[in-house]
Amino acid sequence: MIALGILSTLLYSFVSADLEIAPYEVTKTHEGWEERSMPALKWVSCQGFDIRPHDGISHEIVFFKLFSYIDGHNDQNMKIPMTAPVSFRIIPGEGPNCEGNYTMSFFIPTFLQENTPLPTDPEVYIEERPAMNVAAMQFTGFPGDIEFSKKAAELYTMAAEEGVNVADVPLWTAGYDGPNVIINRRNEVWLEM
Repeated sequence: MIALGILSTLLYSFVSADLEIAPYEVTKTHEGWEERSMPALKWVSCQGFDIRPHDGISHEIVFFKLFSYIDGHNDQNMKIPMTAPVSFRIIPGEGPNCEGNYTMSFFIPTFLQENTPLPTDPEVYIEERPAMNVAAMQFTGFPGDIEFSKKAAELYTMAAEEGVNVADVPLWTAGYDGPNVIINRRNEVWLEM
């Protein structure tokens, strides 16, 4: 298990500041958060089920399925550059201590948006994510599920105080840095508007 954790850390460290970031437009800036317009784009995705999407054991399993896709396990046997962010769409379970449904996704690089290699793993799929407007909050550190939830609650309150209606479900989270980045890390929570 330790070896799997080390390998996961090494693979996840491919996410760095030099990578292509999924585009968005900031439509309005508020103190501590912003409103964004995110265009329709393709993402490679895989679903997981866990009470702790970021901290649970299924996180590694789902991550490796997506990493395998970009490492050449696709119908074109193409190695695909890592991008940022790694996003999570989380729908919590009903009730305390219930397994939630989440989707982890990697942004498909711009040059492959039209001719996207198809996954060979039946649990991995190309998601044509529609355009959406979100409230977004950026923060630093090494967050886990509790910290992401706290930041989402904080964002929800700040948006409500500004008269901006946001949904509390699904919760979107985004990580832009691998674990090798120890300062100035970029993490986000998004709430759909």
